[in-house]
Amino acid sequence: MRVTIVTETFPPQVNGVSRTLGELARRLEGRGDAVQVVYPDYGDRPDRPHACRVRSISLPFYKELRLPLPPFGRVHRAVDAFRPDVIHVATEAFLGLSLLRHASRRSIPVVSSFHTNFDQYSAHYGVGWARSLIWRYLRWFHNRTRETYVPSRTTIAQLEAKGFERLVLWPRGVDCTFFRPDRPARDAVRAAFGWTPEDVAIVYVGRIAPEKNIDYLADALAIVAERRPGVRILFVGDGPSREELEGRLGGVAAFAGYQVGDALADHYAAGDLFAFSSTTETFGNVVQEAMASGMPVVALRAGGVGEIVRDGETGTLLDEDAPPDAFARALIRLADRTDERRRMAQAARAYAESQSWDAIMDALRDRYERVIAPTAP
Repeated sequence: MRVTIVTETFPPQVNGVSRTLGELARRLEGRGDAVQVVYPDYGDRPDRPHACRVRSISLPFYKELRLPLPPFGRVHRAVDAFRPDVIHVATEAFLGLSLLRHASRRSIPVVSSFHTNFDQYSAHYGVGWARSLIWRYLRWFHNRTRETYVPSRTTIAQLEAKGFERLVLWPRGVDCTFFRPDRPARDAVRAAFGWTPEDVAIVYVGRIAPEKNIDYLADALAIVAERRPGVRILFVGDGPSREELEGRLGGVAAFAGYQVGDALADHYAAGDLFAFSSTTETFGNVVQEAMASGMPVVALRAGGVGEIVRDGETGTLLDEDAPPDAFARALIRLADRTDERRRMAQAARAYAESQSWDAIMDALRDRYERVIAPTAP
């Protein structure tokens, strides 16, 4: 099988979408498939033979995301030369639209995946007035592909209510041999922050930005720090809200910035409890990685996160409208109750071990084959 993946984010970028698509490409290639990835030029040196990098610019309000710029004639020629059996479009912006139209002219089957709640993001970046327009465009775009792969049942229900068609569940896996609580550098990371073996550490991993509900989390953690000054707090990640957050919590929290590879897994393993208050997640890869690392999760019951965390078993879920004080009390409860926290940590790890990337990607590959089959000679 020959597969073209079209995306605006891909390794070495660090986020849930890039990790998912990186896993997809790696596992398809492991099955012997030829994979072409069309993605923005990050200045890296790709080690894949069919990479097609596109000129792009950083968005002023989301500098980590790069927007590919037209014209895309060179991309079209690269796709024609590769001769894919199917094109998987993971971006609805200019690049994705261009490839959708090009594939239609060439009669190449196109599938898509829905990763980001752009309509919810719009409210955080001053363009909330465009939400209805964004929804109409997204529905138009995805309904012109053969299938749309969605990471959670909650998101499928939301999209179906908006008129999206042919939606297929495509959840996320986690590498439990990589993300695990017994990482060899766990103790070194804790020692570097000045933590003792007995200290309880609350960790957040992700983009530090408004769309992650970071102000709410800061309010909750400030309450934790006031009521339990011995509890440690760590932020792993970066973003436009980091400077303000450090100003608020710099005296009680540590900030590690972006971490990748082994360093990222080591920072996860250093934690005892994971705090996540985002309400915009279509899935929540970081939550599953935290669980694989042996951390129970305190989160809001919103989006895909509510399908990952089992309330009272692998963590604590609060209603989306719960005040920060309630979130803080949930964190303090688990910080105080060592036996309960450890029981949940074991259950979280066991759940993560059941989420195999192999099974998930094999199922997606089977969907590709079904899409291709009607067009085979």
